[in-house]
Amino acid sequence: MSSPDRHAPLPAASSSSSSSPLRRRALTPRESILALALVIVCALLLGGWIGSAQGAAAAAEQDRSSGALGGKGGSSEPKRDFLFQIVGYETANQGGQTMNMYFHYRYNEGIATADIPNYVDLRTQALNFMAAVDTADSPYWETLDLELCTTLKDDYPLEAISCQLQVYPDDRAGLPYEPGYHGTTTTIGDIDALAFAGPLDSTE
Repeated sequence: MSSPDRHAPLPAASSSSSSSPLRRRALTPRESILALALVIVCALLLGGWIGSAQGAAAAAEQDRSSGALGGKGGSSEPKRDFLFQIVGYETANQGGQTMNMYFHYRYNEGIATADIPNYVDLRTQALNFMAAVDTADSPYWETLDLELCTTLKDDYPLEAISCQLQVYPDDRAGLPYEPGYHGTTTTIGDIDALAFAGPLDSTE
């Protein structure tokens, strides 16, 4: 009896899985919608982040440009201010009071030297305004200050002004007791508000 041929080829094992290509499972309609929604959300988040970064960069560039041009307002024109005071003014308002008046104002940008008003004119107008006050109703200092400051702002080439009325202490009998210096400030436009707590060392 002959032995089997050891060199005969073995029959190939059949396997349907090894011979056929891998197949991807098709997405269901629900899965397709969820995938599309995820893509849209990611795109929106990325777009928002890019927009925020661009906005921050633009703001930083604007700040640098404003600083190079002279700060607030981005103007290279110098700010030209003036101030004066009226000390020890006697008014009949509120039973007769002694007060100081302070004024700080800024000329219109680019004002010509010939157009700069003499501060004496503003001072005289302030004194005339106070002299004409109807004291019958004892108007509040805040009311007078607002009216005076607005008048000066409108009548002269000023882009901003701050006006302070500072009233002396009053302990006279028959009148309301008013301890310490007190008063009001009105500020119109872009300028620092006056805030003197007490009288300045000066004569009228």
